[in-house]
Amino acid sequence: MKAVFWTIFALSTFIKSDGQEIGDNKIIVTVVDTLKLYEKTRQAIANTNFMIREDSKTDTLVTYAERIDNTTIYVMAKIVIKENSVEISGAYGLGYEDFWGFPGWPKRYKRIAYFKESEA
Repeated sequence: MKAVFWTIFALSTFIKSDGQEIGDNKIIVTVVDTLKLYEKTRQAIANTNFMIREDSKTDTLVTYAERIDNTTIYVMAKIVIKENSVEISGAYGLGYEDFWGFPGWPKRYKRIAYFKESEA
């Protein structure tokens, strides 16, 4: 039994695997033209039919939770504007259907993960 444990332990120290990293849950877009970046980003979000929550921050935009059509999935986004980049992260939650099939709000949200080289 000890031999099996030490064999697995030795193999696990030599094997290197690529895993999901913390930064993989953000999409970072670098822009060249930073003139009126807040207004351009705000307009781009408005074109996707997300409603932006109004607060007085000029470097962060947060959307309300929106339901994806024909599902009970709700998504929300947080956009942080830095000097010449825009960081997009989001969360999703699964709502429930009541007796008549109407969707309800989710009880909790989970962070959306971004997988590199994925088309989704």
